[in-house]
Amino acid sequence: MSKDRKPLEDVAIELDLDTDTVLFYYEDYLRLLKMDWLVRIYKDLKKDFPLFVYLYRRMKKERLNRQDIATLLKNQQDLKFMERRVDLYNEFIRGQQLQKQQLEQEIKMLKTNLDNFGVIFHHKRI
Repeated sequence: MSKDRKPLEDVAIELDLDTDTVLFYYEDYLRLLKMDWLVRIYKDLKKDFPLFVYLYRRMKKERLNRQDIATLLKNQQDLKFMERRVDLYNEFIRGQQLQKQQLEQEIKMLKTNLDNFGVIFHHKRI
């Protein structure tokens, strides 16, 4: 029946078999045709199969080849790496800004202490 390309639901009904049994037999049939690699991919994809189909259709629509896809993936990885570097630099800059503010406060406090010391020293001389 698989050879005649009958839909699997028709096979299940006509042979009065449950779904798992029909799929098991169909998988055997595909192995005979050397198509078991396709079954393994499908099983591996599971819930991601719609995403796989979407990507496939998008790839065809955009006429992307292997090199295009490899370049896109590399660019995506490079972008993630650069985003992480920007985050690290931003953290460093925030740390430097905080340190600058602390040093400015310390300078202000030292100037105030120096001014107070000058007033006290000036009064003691008089």
